[in-house]
Amino acid sequence: MLCGFVTSFRRVRDLVWIGSLLTVLVQGGTVAWAGESHDNHEVLCRMEPTCHVTLLARLPHAPFPYDGPSGDTEQPFFDHTDPVTGQRVHTVDSGMAYPESLHYQDNRVLIHLPPAFRPDAPFEILVFFHGHHTEIVRTLVEEMALLQQLDAANRNAVLVAPQMALNAADSSPGKLYLPRGFSNMLKDVARVLGREVDKRFAARFKRAPVILAAFSGGYRAVAYTLDRGFSGPGERDKRLRGVILLDALYGEPDKFADWLWHGRRRGFFVNLYGPSSESLARRLEQDLTEQKQTWHDTLKRRIKSKGIYSLAVETPHETIFLDGPPHWPLAEILGKVGGHAALRTGAR
Repeated sequence: MLCGFVTSFRRVRDLVWIGSLLTVLVQGGTVAWAGESHDNHEVLCRMEPTCHVTLLARLPHAPFPYDGPSGDTEQPFFDHTDPVTGQRVHTVDSGMAYPESLHYQDNRVLIHLPPAFRPDAPFEILVFFHGHHTEIVRTLVEEMALLQQLDAANRNAVLVAPQMALNAADSSPGKLYLPRGFSNMLKDVARVLGREVDKRFAARFKRAPVILAAFSGGYRAVAYTLDRGFSGPGERDKRLRGVILLDALYGEPDKFADWLWHGRRRGFFVNLYGPSSESLARRLEQDLTEQKQTWHDTLKRRIKSKGIYSLAVETPHETIFLDGPPHWPLAEILGKVGGHAALRTGAR
């Protein structure tokens, strides 16, 4: 269904969609949004053709700010102080140094409920982790059509997309390095949605199934969430519905493998990869074969509950999130996931 739109039509359609969602104001080189404001969050859209509700929330357990150790090391995340500015600085593996104030103080989380969302029906939570050089409004909404892809998937789902390192070539997940960091963030989201949707919804949100998805540098947030993000292995195995990587297997192979080999794993795994992440993807395929784990190199009509899919494409890294193939891959993959969260109305 998603294939076949001509490029010009897609551009017009996307502009109309974004325009009907909200008004974008550019102030001082950063993106601000005009919308209904509440204490620590801003409602961008409510009961419109493009949403049930869409908002930006500032959450205490968002990935940043962060002041703990760097990953599994005992080294502090901010490794030195700039002698000129006095700012704390984080140095990434490439050697680039990023000051705290410009890249690690944004605690916004984008939350979106599609227009057909039914709070009284079974639903799931899609948590999306972005890649490098990203600002969640500009990149995810305007450039990557993330909200539209969820809407097109025809799922009764809540999108949660936290701001990671802001406009930086850094995969650090901040507070998600910490035990239960992911679970704490979702509790914050539940409180916000309890106010914005229905206070009874908050309790159901805390039990809802979770799908983790990442593009590019978002892989590290997924890896640490799998490793320690839930309140324990029991909660992870009970709630985690699946993992979707879109050209995002660039590191932490042991954390992904530990989950994949785990005997009580219930979730599916889809890795769509291009040339830039091919090395680790091929290594994973080899490990799966050696472990006698069944995996598939194509997507079927339905994604099995514990299915493993590793799909190679030739698309450039920068456009995989939109072009796949399949076109709008996140929408297509989610649309193939069965279960109670699949909407019947307007089914594809």
